[in-house]
Amino acid sequence: MGIGPKALELSISVARSLGYHRIVAEVKTENPGSRKAFEKAGFLFQDTKLKTVPDTGEKVEIHSLVADLTGHTRLPDGNAIGDGHPCYVIAEAGSNWRMGSTRRDEKMARTLIDVAVEAGCNAVKFQTYRPETTYVENAGESDYLSQAGIKESIRDIFADLAMPYEMVEGLATYCEALGITFMSSVFSVNDLEAVDPFTPVHKLASYEISHLRLIEAMAATRKPAILSTGASSPEDIDSRHKIPEHKPGSALLMKCTARYPAPLSALNLAVIPWMKARWSVPAGLSDHSRDPITGPLAAVALGANLIEKHYTLHNDLPGPDHKFAVTANELKDMVAAIRRTEEAVGDGVKRVHEEEEELYQYARRGVQAIRSIEAGSPLVEGENFAILRPGKQRRGMHPKNIERLQGARAQRLIPVGDGIGEDDVSY
Repeated sequence: MGIGPKALELSISVARSLGYHRIVAEVKTENPGSRKAFEKAGFLFQDTKLKTVPDTGEKVEIHSLVADLTGHTRLPDGNAIGDGHPCYVIAEAGSNWRMGSTRRDEKMARTLIDVAVEAGCNAVKFQTYRPETTYVENAGESDYLSQAGIKESIRDIFADLAMPYEMVEGLATYCEALGITFMSSVFSVNDLEAVDPFTPVHKLASYEISHLRLIEAMAATRKPAILSTGASSPEDIDSRHKIPEHKPGSALLMKCTARYPAPLSALNLAVIPWMKARWSVPAGLSDHSRDPITGPLAAVALGANLIEKHYTLHNDLPGPDHKFAVTANELKDMVAAIRRTEEAVGDGVKRVHEEEEELYQYARRGVQAIRSIEAGSPLVEGENFAILRPGKQRRGMHPKNIERLQGARAQRLIPVGDGIGEDDVSY
């Protein structure tokens, strides 16, 4: 009746909310129905082995399956996005390829791809739209563009910046040859159909939050989708995120502030870990601030799994997106800084690092003799032993045991400076 997989999906959600990282399922090989239920719920087959049942001593052959709860999405291009994987960096070329003629447009688009590759980005993203399927005919001017000196109808601007569908395949092929993933935000079902054959992952722009038909068509491709959340509420995200056709793990969310440029004070990056916990998906930052470093690095430090940033060859080029975009050198610096930040953030496991081992042995305090102690002599804190750093002497027992030493006697001659261990005393 399908109840099993649904119950398992709910169990996974509960386990994730409680902080568990994975669930291991063991199913008898003679029970293929159970294995199928686990796999339908998102468990992945690991291996087959013999297991002894503790209660009966019976040896049975089992399938072992695992559900990873760390919230990562594996892309068809082989990359994985989520905790435990490097931050996925998307260079947002947007409409900055437009130079005024077909030849110059193609050259600029390929140059922008070259820049993204040189910077070490994982993907380069363009935008594919048509004015007639985006805005109403009499939409008028955009206030923020008018303030920037671009006083044209938004429909006219979109008509000028619309990427010809025939450009898409050539750019995707060029990206593939250079080893970088091609992406393009789409704004209609027709746009999606033009782009879908050439990208392993789709991108939904913030303002398409209520474009139900586009979301349905995007989900039907069964490809992962990155969803920007600018100018949206949690209820808006719920309505977009829970489209039934989206299989578990296929949606990723981006914190985004719908302002161009966005001031740092409006980024609200603390929302990123909240989004990851709220929807149990990887989440990141689509950064519209002009600063190439602050937003992306702070987001990575907070656990962002992906970063998207507009870039250009020069801020004074004509077009609406050049002014707030970072330059080629800034993009390269940003990626390098993200990688350094990831190194600094680490894996979240508290332990003694290899780099600390020398001082761990040299300076961590133990119970040490402060004068020579003859065998059979009583141990008296402050008279013949104390809690000290051992330096290159042997370190004694942990100071948490010091109360037990009061009145104990030495079992051997303990030289001055030597550590006092459990075997050195009798109680």
